Amino acid sequence: MRLSAPDWTLYVLAGLLTAIGLANLYSIENFPSPSWSNPFFRQLAWTGIAIAVASVSPLIAGQTWRHLAYLLYGLGAAAMLITAFVAREVNGARAWLDIGPFRFQPAEFMKVLTALALAAFLDRYDFDWRRFSDRVGVAGLIGLPVALTLLQKDTGTALTYGALFLPLYRWGLSGWVVGIPLLLGGLAFLTLLWPWTYLAAAITVAGLLSYGLVFRRKYLGLHLIGMAFLWSWLALSSILYQKVLAPHQRQRIEVLLNPQRDPLGAGWNALQARIAITAGGLTGQGYGKGLQSKLNFIPKKHTDFAFCGLAEEWGWLGVVGYLLGYGVFLWRLIHIAEKTQSPVGLLFGYGLAGFLAIHLIINTAMVMGLFPIVGIPLVFLSYGGSSWVAAAWGIGILQSFYRERRLRLFS
Repeated sequence: MRLSAPDWTLYVLAGLLTAIGLANLYSIENFPSPSWSNPFFRQLAWTGIAIAVASVSPLIAGQTWRHLAYLLYGLGAAAMLITAFVAREVNGARAWLDIGPFRFQPAEFMKVLTALALAAFLDRYDFDWRRFSDRVGVAGLIGLPVALTLLQKDTGTALTYGALFLPLYRWGLSGWVVGIPLLLGGLAFLTLLWPWTYLAAAITVAGLLSYGLVFRRKYLGLHLIGMAFLWSWLALSSILYQKVLAPHQRQRIEVLLNPQRDPLGAGWNALQARIAITAGGLTGQGYGKGLQSKLNFIPKKHTDFAFCGLAEEWGWLGVVGYLLGYGVFLWRLIHIAEKTQSPVGLLFGYGLAGFLAIHLIINTAMVMGLFPIVGIPLVFLSYGGSSWVAAAWGIGILQSFYRERRLRLFS
């Protein structure tokens, strides 16, 4: 039986997002003349490479990708380790290697490789969440690239590995694994706004109400232990904030809470991004007429803050339309993953969708002042060859599993 055709809808959606990103970059750079020194023309070259990668990857059998998963994962980890020691420092991180005229970021490709290796590991015939060695294996596969990313001093990229909860949850991991850390993180953040004693009192009242109204005198011991743990965590959070986080990390959080405290310094990016988004209004200033980006009020206007240019020129209607298009693209990734008839293809598709989704969430929240500025680009909109090519590679790998679905269905 012949291979099926790839999902052309996915390619069209990715192409539309890419075209919007290029058009946005062309406007941000003020319609530049052809020059390799300009980010727009370098991005055109990266786009050509991404198209080639997305076209060639599906020609390789999905089973081949599965067999190569651990080898490629090891090569990716080695590249990240080398980068941490030999790369020159850019914006405080050692994450980029210069190869001729191109700057290459191994961490972007490592996300794809980690999703692939994790999918292969979960697909083992004897995998069992109840087995301690299997849980350690999952933690190790995810923990190694996180540790290497932190070694490169790139905290923002390390955060994106939380996206791998999506395939793990699809494969039976309890939602409490992510729910409890989110709860503890939220409580720790609240201690920056109010004294921990006030929060402890609120938890006590909520705990007593839930005990009396919902559980009705059941699980008293668990209630008391849970409240005691949360009290201890609240008291400990302020200490950890001062002792564990680096000064620049604390500064980012403090700027998130109050950008006006240093409007010409640490708060500059957040304030200028807010001005650009507000200036766009409902329908935007018009294509090519966004002044905040063109007059260089926004640092990193073509990378981390490219979303500002889109919001300023196309307004809230344009932003909502773009986000809806991105959402349809992510849904299509999940849809194709479910149709692959392959556990590896299924889990890899969920992992890829998770990484792209978390980039979307963090970047847009960061630009709108809802998340600390951590240097996370928005794939397909922000300038960045490695992220675009890595995403194209991931799409191509998923297509290779999708093209073989009939062979597996009728085998």
